[in-house]
Amino acid sequence: MIERVILLLALSLAAAAACYLLRAIHVRRMRPTTPYPAAVSTPALLYFRADSCAVCPAQGRIIDQLATHWHDRVRVEIIDAEHEPETAAHYRVFTLPTTILRDSDGRVRQVNYGLTDERKLSRQLTELAGEHPAENELPRLPADHNPSGIKSVQSA
Repeated sequence: MIERVILLLALSLAAAAACYLLRAIHVRRMRPTTPYPAAVSTPALLYFRADSCAVCPAQGRIIDQLATHWHDRVRVEIIDAEHEPETAAHYRVFTLPTTILRDSDGRVRQVNYGLTDERKLSRQLTELAGEHPAENELPRLPADHNPSGIKSVQSA
């Protein structure tokens, strides 16, 4: 029995290491050899979306809120992957929504696949911009915000 637990733990660690390694390779390959067409002087949040993406509207609301909060420190670029497939291919975007954070030198620093919550993006933006806003300054979604659209049922 203990052998099975040890084997399961070893396989779990190997899978986690493989995921981390593949993500690191993906980020390294994503670094553009030439700067992105826009002038690079401030950090940027690239948000790849499409009209056919089911969860993109939920991610879009989070991105809009962050764009309002970080408008003077981080440039937010909303890229429709269906209308700009060259840009999506340049950054090797295969999953929507995808958010990519670039530093002021144009290098990719963070990649988030799928729906990413506002706290994680705020933390990444804070690290990218080199600032540490107070906890009460971070943008918050309404308490009833539910990006999945699934209503929870509370048992009485």
